[in-house]
Amino acid sequence: MSNLSLPQNSSEVLLRPVAIPETELERYISFKHALNLRFPDEDTGDWHFQPYFFEQTDSLKTQKSIPLAGKEQPVDTTPSLGHQGVRDMSSILSQERLPIPSDQPVYVANHYRAIADLAMLDLQKSRVPSIADNAAINGWLDSQEQVAHLKRDYLERLAIQLSGEPLRIFKQWIQTVKFI
Repeated sequence: MSNLSLPQNSSEVLLRPVAIPETELERYISFKHALNLRFPDEDTGDWHFQPYFFEQTDSLKTQKSIPLAGKEQPVDTTPSLGHQGVRDMSSILSQERLPIPSDQPVYVANHYRAIADLAMLDLQKSRVPSIADNAAINGWLDSQEQVAHLKRDYLERLAIQLSGEPLRIFKQWIQTVKFI
């Protein structure tokens, strides 16, 4: 992960941190943002921290926001996964000089839970997971054991939340998830 750096000359861009929203165990940071956070002993995930947690100060666009999953969010896998894979990462965010809600935990999905949330994003719309396809999964995870853990302990459990066309798509898609 990389910390905010100040420009060395006038042609460099200044960056500001994106505001970290208030979270709870049932409403947490997920998706690609969560894939770009890890504890020092973790070796899974994506490696694009700065574009997800910082934005240009001169940007005319609206401020970036960090997506949440869970209770009252567009994706909620708590009916099938409960709190599994959701952890407090306020210490990591603080180390990266991100402003966090004071004296509160910042709950973030681990990489397995973030992948499950990404898959559910498409499945609930009756689409084959495209962001969390097998190539992406194998880019985020490093071993056959990690992919097996994801499939067994996270992805297969999503089936209890699905019915009809989304369940049919899930049953076909889950067969494609494997270590390559």
